[in-house]
Amino acid sequence: MADLSGDLVAGDYAATGIVFTGRRNLFALEPGNEYHIGTLISGSRTRLQRFDEDCDRIVRALAMLDASDEMLSALKALEALPVNKSWSPAEIAARDLARGVKVERRIAR
Repeated sequence: MADLSGDLVAGDYAATGIVFTGRRNLFALEPGNEYHIGTLISGSRTRLQRFDEDCDRIVRALAMLDASDEMLSALKALEALPVNKSWSPAEIAARDLARGVKVERRIAR
């Protein structure tokens, strides 16, 4: 398992560890428009590795959304589809588009 205990950075987003275990501050770091989004708090004191993995996914997902206008279009298309268990051609195309977006992942300590 990867060690995700340091700061998690992807694109213009970062989740930084703080003094309290099980908490991270989430920041948008777009140059000239930096701000604190909120604080992520673990729901468990014993599952901290899972919390770190979830924070990593959140930061990478935010970066992916910003990385591509096509990703936003794909999400809007998925949102408009009815919920069912079969994969329509539109859902398959949106999934393939989402998988094609590349995000730089850095872990700063």
